[in-house]
Parts: sequence; C-alpha cells; structure tokens
Amino acid sequence: MKQFTKLIIALAITVGLTSCGGGSDTEVSEEMQGFMTKIENTNSIVDAAEAYGYEADEMPLDLYELKEPSVKSTTDKEGKTIYTMNVKHGMIDSDVKIIWEENEIVDIQETE
Repeated sequence: MKQFTKLIIALAITVGLTSCGGGSDTEVSEEMQGFMTKIENTNSIVDAAEAYGYEADEMPLDLYELKEPSVKSTTDKEGKTIYTMNVKHGMIDSDVKIIWEENEIVDIQETE
C-alpha cells in the first residue's frame, strides 16, 4: 500500500509540474511574464495587450475568456522577440504569436 501511495504522489507531482509549465526550457522576459500574468488576472488578451502598448481593432482570441497562458517557444528575428504562447479557453487551447520590440508588443498573430 505504501508503494501505491508513493506512486500516486509521484504521478501527481509530475502532472502538476508539466501542466503548470514547469517542464519548459524557454526563457521568458519580465515583460512577457507580466503579460501572461495580466491574462491570468483579467482572462483577456485585449486588456493584457493594452497594458503593454498594443491596441488593435481585432486580435486573435479577443472574444474568449483565457486561462493558463504558457510559452512554447521563443525566436529572435530582425530585432524582435517572437513568443509562441499557448492559452486555454474552455475545453480548447490555442497558440498565438506575441511579437515584442523594445519592451512593447508590436503585433499579435494567429499561428499557422
């Protein structure tokens, strides 16, 4: 019985770490971390983007209540940092690209 309990605890810890992004090796800037925290607090990509200087008539996922943002990958291109971020909305999750330049969001795009 003790071994079964230890197995359940180990499994719970593993699931907890991977579901919370603990398994990711991707480095995230302080601004991007703040952006994701803003999404967690407001459940809105629009509110989070506006806090970092980005406004648009339409943006991906603007009509959804968002949860659990996490960064899947980061690339640098032409002086811009591009984060591929995963976010959950309902039973679905989606990826979007958050493009930063000089500590401000300059674009948010759907992934292809």
